[in-house]
Amino acid sequence: MKEKLNLDNIKLDFLSEDSKPKLKTKEKYKIMIADDYDEIHVITKMMLKDFEFEGKGLEFIDTYTGEDTIRALEENPDTAVLFLDVVMEDNHSGLNVVEVLRGRLDNKMTRIVLRTGQPGQAPEETVIRDYDINDYRLKTEMTAKRLYTTLYSALRNYRDLYQINTHKNGLKKIIKTSANLFEHNSLNEFLTSILVQLSNFQKNNPEMVYIRDDVDKEGGFVTIEKNKKATIVAATGKFKSYIGKDIDLVSELKEVVDKIKYSDTSEEKIIFVDSGFIIKNNAKNSFNNYIYIEGNNDIYDFDLIHLFLTNYSVALDNYILNNTINNTIVNTQKEIIITFGEVVENHFEETSGHVKRISEMMYNFALLLNFSHSEAEILKMASMMHDIGKIAIPDSILKKPGKLTEEEFEIIKTHPSVGYKIFEKSDLDMLKISANLALNHHEKYDGSGYPNGLKQEEILLEARMLSIIDVFDAMTHKRVYKDAFSTEEALDYIRNQKGKHFDPELVDIFISNIEGILDID
Repeated sequence: MKEKLNLDNIKLDFLSEDSKPKLKTKEKYKIMIADDYDEIHVITKMMLKDFEFEGKGLEFIDTYTGEDTIRALEENPDTAVLFLDVVMEDNHSGLNVVEVLRGRLDNKMTRIVLRTGQPGQAPEETVIRDYDINDYRLKTEMTAKRLYTTLYSALRNYRDLYQINTHKNGLKKIIKTSANLFEHNSLNEFLTSILVQLSNFQKNNPEMVYIRDDVDKEGGFVTIEKNKKATIVAATGKFKSYIGKDIDLVSELKEVVDKIKYSDTSEEKIIFVDSGFIIKNNAKNSFNNYIYIEGNNDIYDFDLIHLFLTNYSVALDNYILNNTINNTIVNTQKEIIITFGEVVENHFEETSGHVKRISEMMYNFALLLNFSHSEAEILKMASMMHDIGKIAIPDSILKKPGKLTEEEFEIIKTHPSVGYKIFEKSDLDMLKISANLALNHHEKYDGSGYPNGLKQEEILLEARMLSIIDVFDAMTHKRVYKDAFSTEEALDYIRNQKGKHFDPELVDIFISNIEGILDID
């Protein structure tokens, strides 16, 4: 049985010291006192009531059993120091807590000061050897000076371990963030990702708690300077409405503008303003750019941000270089496709404007279906080639004003395969998509289409989209063999063909959003 602790042996020398009131600090270290005697809790906290370490005060957590202590450590993994009694509800409570903390909870940071009033239950040499503790004290040694010395030593160790762990985690963040820099299709997406990634460099300090009531209203933006004009090209939060604007013309940003202009004569990479901070990047390419982040500067780890800036600057230079090369390739593909499209348009005069209308509607339809802008742009271009195979069909059939014979219709049905063969061997992504759209745009949802009789999801989503658009445009425009139908008549036909010719879900979306889909230049 645990004996009553003799408090007469504890020197309460802190009561005689001349204590002066001290200002409370916002940041505090968590100190857990695990002991089954109320008196130990009271005395320890009274001794340490004015304690500060490097400007930070203490926050006390009281537990009275081993089970309570383990639960409290689970809830407070950022506990800096644990003053732990060896004997609580049983003779091994304290040592069990050590095993759980270092083992199951995998907490190597919290400093453990083992305290005992019964050294026979846990001999010092045995405990120090067999358990991962950091100090061993008898409760009878608990003077204010000894407690101060013990806590100073424990907090120094905790601080040093925390800094090492922070640097390790910071390097992990930089590696992870740098790896994600190129996973974007446009400069706007790339720069927006930079704003988001910078949030990774907020201090991850367990002793620091910041409450931000207006987090949704804050944000940041990126400007790119070209020809001495700085334009906001990416933004988050409340700054999204400024995208595309000259920063000099946004009156609300005067403080930031003034600092940016001042920075032209400064070597500083990070400029602080009252409302946040500015990152300056004088890139090797032709663009200077600035990142502005609004918020409390105290929450950011600027050592990590400085390290990140090196990668960011190189990444932006490489991104713009690669993007320039990729844009050249994409523009080349566009020129090829537009040229082919004009060939189709010029050959079939009765379908004048059909290719352009199809491409614009595909773009709008794709955005409605949550394709990205870059994906929608590719579909816009690729869809221009859907009828390229008709160049192999004799004019006598294509331009026949009357009804086609069965033999003539069989010839018409070869144009998807011809179109596919024109592009199938291309290594250009856009032309590969063109090939598949050409091949599949006459397939029907119920399997009755051609050339391969595909049905439902066997047909590419993009081809199912094009099928609706192609029929709608063909019906609402005059052809050599028919007059134009009204929009309402064409929509009625498409509605009646749900589940037969067309994908039912796509039909509903198309009809519900017809005005937006038809919003073309």
